[in-house]
Amino acid sequence: MNALIICTNDDMTAALRRILGSVGVDDVTVSDSTDVRKTAVRSSFDIILSVLPFANEFGLDTCVYISSKCCSEQIIFAPSKIYDEVCSKTVGLGLTILPKNSASSLAANIIGRMVALKKDMDEARRKNDELIRKIDEDKLIYRAKCVLIEYLKVTENDAHRILQKRAMDRQIPLYDAALEVLKTYELRY
Repeated sequence: MNALIICTNDDMTAALRRILGSVGVDDVTVSDSTDVRKTAVRSSFDIILSVLPFANEFGLDTCVYISSKCCSEQIIFAPSKIYDEVCSKTVGLGLTILPKNSASSLAANIIGRMVALKKDMDEARRKNDELIRKIDEDKLIYRAKCVLIEYLKVTENDAHRILQKRAMDRQIPLYDAALEVLKTYELRY
């Protein structure tokens, strides 16, 4: 897991590094906010911690831009005076806003929760991609069975056995045997 800290205050940066280390994030990049849009989008960070204001701008627009382009969990530390205003401008964007002066234990708790959330989301995405791949394979195998049924005039069970035999004889997955069947028989129509 990796993180990006966007901060111009060295003490705050050091504190955020310690918190990230305590929740198991060791790969930390620090930016003083110059070219941060390119850095954040190009490097695909898991967690982004932004401390407002940035060096050359306030930074909220940059945080919103990053959230629209990246799949990162993002926490923004806003000055206490304008905390409510920042919260109202970011409603519905999936950003977590904390006041700059919040207790370090609260920040550590929120950051720890974000790390856990990111891990859970990545695992859910991985499982979803695996299920989509499996469904696509099953569709192709079913299509190959349909081609065998139509072309060879066999039952579905027989078509399935033909595919299984092909796969076993060639020592290839059922999916590859189905691809071979489709290449062989679909061109004859």
